[in-house]
Amino acid sequence: MPRSPKNASAAPAGDTPAVAANYEAALEELEQLVSQLDAGQLPLDQLLTRYQRGAELLAYCRARLEAVENQIKVLEGGELKPWDAP
Repeated sequence: MPRSPKNASAAPAGDTPAVAANYEAALEELEQLVSQLDAGQLPLDQLLTRYQRGAELLAYCRARLEAVENQIKVLEGGELKPWDAP
C-alpha cells in the first residue's frame, strides 16, 4: 500500500517552520535588515515589518547558538562536562 503524500511530508509534532534555511542565512538577512533600519529611509509600515522580521531572526539565531552550545562538551579532569560559555 503506498504512503499518502500527507504522511510523507508531515513534520514531527511540535516542530515549527524554520525562520531561515540555516544560521548563516538568518544572520546575513539580519545584518541586511539592521543596515536598512539604521539608514532611516523606510516608511513607518515597512520599518515595523522589518523590525518584526529582525526580531524573529534574532530569536532563531539565539536558539541555534544555544542548541550548539549545549552540544559542545569539554574534557575536565578526565570527565566530559557541559561547556560553560564565558
